[in-house]
Amino acid sequence: MRLENVSIRNFRLLRRVSIDLAEDKTTTIFVGPNNSGKTSVMEALRLFIGPGGEAPKISFHDLSQFRHRDLKRIEVLLTAEADPEKRIALLKRFAPRMRLDLTFAYSEDQADLVAATQLLMDLSPGTNKVRMRIDYTLENAKKLLDDFEARPRKDLSLCDFLKDTFRNHFKRMFFKVSPDGKEVEKLDDGGLLKSLLRIDLVPAQRHVDDDEGSRSAKLSKLLHDHYERFYQVDDAAGYQAIEDALAQSAGDLTGKYGKAFGRLTKRLQNFGYPPGQKAPDLRVRAELSAETIYRDNARIYYASEHAGKGGAMEEFELPEKYNGLGYKNLIYIVLQLESFRAAIDAVKGDKPRVHIIAIEEPEAHLHPQMQTVFISEISKALETDGVTTAQVLLSTHSSHMIAQSEFEPVRYFRRVGRQVVMQDLSKLPLPENDPDLLDFLRRYIRLTHCDLFFADKAIFVEGQVERLLLPMMMEEQAKVEGCETLGSQYISISEVGGAYAHKFKPIIEFLGIPSLIITDLDSVDDNNEKCPVAEGIGTSNVCLRTWIPAKANIDELMVCDEAAKTQGCIRIAYQVSQNGRCGRSFEEAFIYANVPWLTANHAKLSTTKAAVKKAVDAGLVAQAWALSAKLAKVDFALDLINAPGWGIPLYIQQGLKWLAEHPAK
Repeated sequence: MRLENVSIRNFRLLRRVSIDLAEDKTTTIFVGPNNSGKTSVMEALRLFIGPGGEAPKISFHDLSQFRHRDLKRIEVLLTAEADPEKRIALLKRFAPRMRLDLTFAYSEDQADLVAATQLLMDLSPGTNKVRMRIDYTLENAKKLLDDFEARPRKDLSLCDFLKDTFRNHFKRMFFKVSPDGKEVEKLDDGGLLKSLLRIDLVPAQRHVDDDEGSRSAKLSKLLHDHYERFYQVDDAAGYQAIEDALAQSAGDLTGKYGKAFGRLTKRLQNFGYPPGQKAPDLRVRAELSAETIYRDNARIYYASEHAGKGGAMEEFELPEKYNGLGYKNLIYIVLQLESFRAAIDAVKGDKPRVHIIAIEEPEAHLHPQMQTVFISEISKALETDGVTTAQVLLSTHSSHMIAQSEFEPVRYFRRVGRQVVMQDLSKLPLPENDPDLLDFLRRYIRLTHCDLFFADKAIFVEGQVERLLLPMMMEEQAKVEGCETLGSQYISISEVGGAYAHKFKPIIEFLGIPSLIITDLDSVDDNNEKCPVAEGIGTSNVCLRTWIPAKANIDELMVCDEAAKTQGCIRIAYQVSQNGRCGRSFEEAFIYANVPWLTANHAKLSTTKAAVKKAVDAGLVAQAWALSAKLAKVDFALDLINAPGWGIPLYIQQGLKWLAEHPAK
């Protein structure tokens, strides 16, 4: 049995979200910018189900803010209604609820069939899905009304009242639901849930230091728990032998304590006690056990080697605190996984059919190579006899983990206004006429470690020159009125090579990220040969011809307005006339935009100084086309980085202004 789908309503930012978990892979990966709802999904599972079988605690603040408006509306209606029965009916009708729907797919395995039978509502042949619903809903409308009317402070609103009393009135209820959602039947209790599902969470905030200032150190506790499980289960006799030896030592030590503290206890008696009452005979005893010994004294040391005298390798140890946080983080996660597995193994009788392990931001403190390895090894770490025993939900901001996992298990979260939208990348729509596009996108993500999934906005550029210079351009453009947001938002810059931005059309549109494509006009003559724009007939740029603005004629491209260059949340920017001239490429457009600056400052350039000086001497405007073709592009960009003060080509200014003004959703 496996958990196939999770649907959440009215929980924090998650007004209505449905998530299909990865089918062919055991790990489903949640990605997206900060505060996009990834953690909320895991918290919803924890608070609706309960981590490790514990009773969950949900609060008023977990209720979606959209539902707070419902409570205010209810209060207005209740104030206007005098009839007690109608007031109760109003509250029942409009009271908000939080909901978690779990869809399970089951096999013909006997244990699966037994568990599924309790939720089965569709007897159609071939059906292999069952659905369970957990609601946090109003338990007793009359009681809430009575308590609200009896509140000590009459100025307290219904929302404020529920902030402190939410758990008194909203309770967890269980239902079985038909796969199509049309039939719902209440379940008596949640005992079935424990037999179906267990969720364990490795939170993002992990305490991995084992220093003297943290006696509640998590690593030490996990080490002790692992030790205790091993000896009590696998070597009970050995564990008892340790306990017996410690008991003998405790007896010997108690005798020595008696001698050491005897004088002190007598002095305490001399300080007086209430008349007529005998002072207590204070005794100091030693209590030793394997549990306390290993809980308080198990510490990690790292063994290493170094060359000693004569070149012989000698081993030495360093305390755990002398190693980096990355390795500590890895140890912590692995130990947690072991403890989760052990907890499942310790369950007497039928074990939960589905085990979900949620891991938040495992990449913390891990260098890129370790991040890549982690995502590859996580499933293996959960294997028993070659079979993965748990489904993993993993939230990350690591582009390296995404690159390693490809697209199918990735679920992309973003905020649209005040709610969350989730996109399933396994359902990325692809054009039928380009069957190799998916492989291309996979390779690109893997090779570039693209951070597109974590950005507020995105810019796609043709080559290295634009990629190198764009941060400087954005910094300057941010000084322009209305463009200030360029400096406060996270903008991903992707080099897509040549005029290939059109290949990213499916994923840009699917993700819905405001995106600017900076490309070249790429003018060509009647023979489809490169030529100056003034002599050009058409463009060789596939993106301009087939996507935005879907025009191939130079004259048509030159008169396109902002609307023609925009499609949804995507805008394209290509060379436009500046100072009466239009460049074919970035370099040519840059020259036309900076004739006075290049004339006055060409000596500040390093590698390209000679070529630029020669063009200046011969007439820079007339030589711009030839110079742009001869310039070593990267060298020119590096020279410009070291010689600030130049101006941004107009077409890039316009594009950046649009990007700044276009709201990040």
